[in-house]
Amino acid sequence: MKKERMLSLLQELVGCHSPSGDEGEIEAVIKREFEATGAKMWQDAASNIYAHIPGKGPKVMVAAHKDEISMIATHVLENGRLKVRNIGGSFPWKYGEGPVDILTDDGDTVRGILSVGSTHTRTGWISELATQRALTWDLVTVFTGLTAEETKAKGIHSGSRAVVARERKQIQQLGDYIACYAIDDRMGLVSIIAALQELKDANLPLDLYFVASTMEEIGLMGAIRAARVIEPEIFVAIDTSPVTHDTPSVVSASPIVWYGEAAYHLKRDCDKLLSLADELGFGAQPVVYDGSGSDAGGVKRTGMADRTVAFGFPRDNSHGYEIAHSDSLVNVTSLLVAFLKSLS
Repeated sequence: MKKERMLSLLQELVGCHSPSGDEGEIEAVIKREFEATGAKMWQDAASNIYAHIPGKGPKVMVAAHKDEISMIATHVLENGRLKVRNIGGSFPWKYGEGPVDILTDDGDTVRGILSVGSTHTRTGWISELATQRALTWDLVTVFTGLTAEETKAKGIHSGSRAVVARERKQIQQLGDYIACYAIDDRMGLVSIIAALQELKDANLPLDLYFVASTMEEIGLMGAIRAARVIEPEIFVAIDTSPVTHDTPSVVSASPIVWYGEAAYHLKRDCDKLLSLADELGFGAQPVVYDGSGSDAGGVKRTGMADRTVAFGFPRDNSHGYEIAHSDSLVNVTSLLVAFLKSLS
């Protein structure tokens, strides 16, 4: 898959809403792409989507998650506004006041505005809080322009999800860099789709499963369930990788290899990724995270695979208006293909 096609698919995936536990919109695109390769495709009751390339050899599972951080309504107030809290690691100050899409029971969307309230005064609780503490979810509502009765009629209630509005999810290109909400983990989905296309007829001596996992943002739940079903010997997670101040990482075309996160991965596998990246000519960045977590780490901690690795795309502004290098799409995919070939 050429870079231009990868960026086009990335934009399509970014534009699909997929808050954790309500991911149907993006699933249609993933199924289309998986089926187009000719691989056997299915979806389990947990909503994980699988593509299988059968073969003799180690059972290998490659995963990228399809859910995005989002908001969930906790109350519908008498004035029709929604009280919300985060699903995953989102913060209201990452979004700011502006349009959001509320997903209704029938799969439609209703426009809302994430709202803090007026601060054009020297008095009142909003003005005081604005200068004394960080903006937190208890301080915001989603304005709907509807009455409480109208929100109910439209299929909006406690438990309904909301995400950044679709028009705010248009990829911006700044030279070699791209920026947008929700490129986590759409970039990973593009890579596993491209790798699946490249390897479908490679006849590798591997039993290969590519999985678009659910509910990664709220506890790595889908990948753990999928690993329990597949029982892989080797588990590979492809994910956007935070560029953080406590690690020697930068936003570049060089993939990040996760030596440590909430779990530690086998050093020889991580070393192999670094070596392969050098051979491919773009290199990789070794990182030990203090607080991050991937699907591979969740599978490692639960003992669902013998070996686990995680690597991916350097990403700044994690869980916000994220920034990445466009060439990392190609490089992470090339590294994934090379690593899988090295297992044979």
